[in-house]
Amino acid sequence: MANETPHPEEPELPPKANEPPSSKQTSADNSKDKPPEPATPTVPEVPSLPTSPPQPFQFEGSAGEYFGIWLVNLLLSVITLGIYSAWAKVRRLRFFLGYTTIGGHRFEYHANPMAILKGRLVAVGVLIILNVISWLAPILGGLTTLALLLLLPWVANRSLRFNARMTSFRNVHFDFQGSYGKGFVAFLIFPFLGMISLGLLAPFATRYSARYLASSYHYGTSELETDPPLAALYRGLFIAFGIMALTMLVLIGLLVSVTMGLEMLTVGMIEEAPQDWVLLLQFLPGVVVIVFYLGLFCYRAIARNVVFGDLKLAKVHSFKSRLSGIRLAWILISNTLLTVLTLGLLQPWGAVRRWRYEMETLTLIPGGPLDEFIGQVQPSSEVISSEYADLQDMDFGL
Repeated sequence: MANETPHPEEPELPPKANEPPSSKQTSADNSKDKPPEPATPTVPEVPSLPTSPPQPFQFEGSAGEYFGIWLVNLLLSVITLGIYSAWAKVRRLRFFLGYTTIGGHRFEYHANPMAILKGRLVAVGVLIILNVISWLAPILGGLTTLALLLLLPWVANRSLRFNARMTSFRNVHFDFQGSYGKGFVAFLIFPFLGMISLGLLAPFATRYSARYLASSYHYGTSELETDPPLAALYRGLFIAFGIMALTMLVLIGLLVSVTMGLEMLTVGMIEEAPQDWVLLLQFLPGVVVIVFYLGLFCYRAIARNVVFGDLKLAKVHSFKSRLSGIRLAWILISNTLLTVLTLGLLQPWGAVRRWRYEMETLTLIPGGPLDEFIGQVQPSSEVISSEYADLQDMDFGL
């Protein structure tokens, strides 16, 4: 077998003129001229802002302890002809606020009883002067009533400001900066419109008052705000009307059944039958009162839930209210009945019972670290300066 001689490799010829370069050459040239692609930067994950868990309001006071405070307040107020009532108010608010906690921290009430007594003496003096004027000149009686109405928004704002500035939480005082004009509308105009409209304008009154009060209150320099929706308030109003109508039908049905039963027991006694229906009519005012307050308490509970559900502190922290209108009505009505039956001795128990329920159905929902937020809150300069003002440090008993 003859040895095969290998063929020499043909040299690569340069491309002819007007001949496009080969694909290998094009890719090689492009790879040399093209700069290296920069590496895609990795975006670090931004950690989410840590938030505190929901902080429910809690009340740790006992009815037994408050009974002792209430009894001493009552006896000393009677002995001193009402002068001790200023000290009684301070002791009462220190008990309720001092045992109300959020996250284990208590509220505090710092009012000076002399400031309260001073304000009440001024209020009593004004009432005496207006009554004397009305007695000396009966024609001016209407003017004195008008003067009292015009003073009401100013007095209410002063009392709200005093109590807010005397209340603190974690060494930061509250403040109230309401105006006379908005207070006049909130305390006089809208309540009057709600009354003459038989409650149909009550949601408008509730929304305006809630917006006014929330925007006027401050926690240090942090603002509060709320804008409860009218639809939710009207839904609560119609629920209250429905409960009132249903309760009215049930109670009247019971009364009619009892009356008809009495008639059946007195068959043939013609003179007794009208007396049974007269007895029914005597119970009707009580039925109307019960139904009215039941509807009122139901609406108040729903309105509080709506208002607090939209309330914001420093535009970050929110609140949640879970008040039940039926249970609130039961607590208030049963408290009243037990207070009357025990000649007032169970009034302290009823007050603690109501306060505990209203506080323990309220929750603060932090929108960020709560300790960090409170550590950054600055005290209001107006609260500090008002401690040296005479007229500003007065409470008029509202």
